[in-house]
Amino acid sequence: MRLLKDHPTGVRVSVRSKNPDVDLKRDYGTRFLKSLGASFLFMLFTVLIYPEHIPTVVLNDPQIDVVQWAQIPETSQAKRPPPPPRPAVPIEVEGEEIPEDITIETTELDLDSLPLDLRLRGPIAAGPPSDAPMDEFDIEYKPHPIRIVAPEYPRQAHKQKLEGTVKVRVLVDKRGRVEKVEVVSGPEIFRNNAMAAARQFRFRPGKHEGQKRKVWMVMPIGFSLK
Repeated sequence: MRLLKDHPTGVRVSVRSKNPDVDLKRDYGTRFLKSLGASFLFMLFTVLIYPEHIPTVVLNDPQIDVVQWAQIPETSQAKRPPPPPRPAVPIEVEGEEIPEDITIETTELDLDSLPLDLRLRGPIAAGPPSDAPMDEFDIEYKPHPIRIVAPEYPRQAHKQKLEGTVKVRVLVDKRGRVEKVEVVSGPEIFRNNAMAAARQFRFRPGKHEGQKRKVWMVMPIGFSLK
């Protein structure tokens, strides 16, 4: 400094000093601790406000298919009644023993003296024709009803609240139609209506030895108010 005074050079020299208010290094530790504390407080605040999200896993029950078995009722086919037994074939029965050696004397026959008329009067019948009606108990397969018509109730019987049953005898032809109707028994007031209903019946024709036959059958026809 002395030299500058002794030898003036015309150069201006200024001396600078640091301002303690703007010295960054002096307060570096304090600011670092404050920043660290602020960061910790911010993280703590964030954790308290937004807690950790734990995902929830929902396990659904597995779907089970249930198969139901339907119980089907057992069915059975109706068995046709067995046909009535055929008439028994006559069996030869052993009788008295006939001697093997029989001597027959020769006799003369005078045909002129016989009063018998040996002329043929017509064809010999071999048996009843197939058109002859049969009884329902003698035929192999009886006629089976396929249409039954309900009888009309008489007014007088309905007014008097009368009930009854009429037995009719019907002749079923080879086509299954009713050819004739006869009353067997029953109240008089119901007979005409029972016969009118019976004429409308239809049957599956009866068979005997593989052929369709006419058959007489007895059937009850009831009249009831219930």
